[in-house]
Amino acid sequence: MALTRDALRTDIAEILDCDPEEIQDGVNLLDLGLDSLRIMQLTEKWSYSADVPVDFASLAEHPELAAWVRLVSDPTG
Repeated sequence: MALTRDALRTDIAEILDCDPEEIQDGVNLLDLGLDSLRIMQLTEKWSYSADVPVDFASLAEHPELAAWVRLVSDPTG
């Protein structure tokens, strides 16, 4: 599974039980209800299903879709 912007948006919306359209690039996902447990769930899902080395700290440091897209596109930073 490729971690595209749409795939990330869909997974985030699913875990937050909201419409994917609410997940915009610059929106702070913490403001939408994302918490550390849910970030950990996403980390595990993406690391396992897409074999992308995503870590909790990187996601938590910049909780925005655009930052996460950059992270999974270039996980080495």
